[in-house]
Amino acid sequence: MFIEAATFRKLAGFSTETFAGEDWELGGRLQKLAKETGKRFIILHRHPILTSARRLKEHSPLASFKMLYYILFVPRRIKISRQTARRWYDGRR
Repeated sequence: MFIEAATFRKLAGFSTETFAGEDWELGGRLQKLAKETGKRFIILHRHPILTSARRLKEHSPLASFKMLYYILFVPRRIKISRQTARRWYDGRR
């Protein structure tokens, strides 16, 4: 995620009330601000991204599937409670 520093400060950075998906939450606020100010919000889809498979290696296939399920179908519940986001805070880091 690339954001101008002034814009990041204007949005007050990442939410301290979101326990998982804070980057998506910030992206939503960024999109709204872009519409309000006449700027563009761009997703760089032509540029390959290399990411870590650490979570997949730390958890069983079933646990990984459960995480994916919660991200896709119960996102609000995960985001607002540390207890429901426990899969991210299970101490395996």
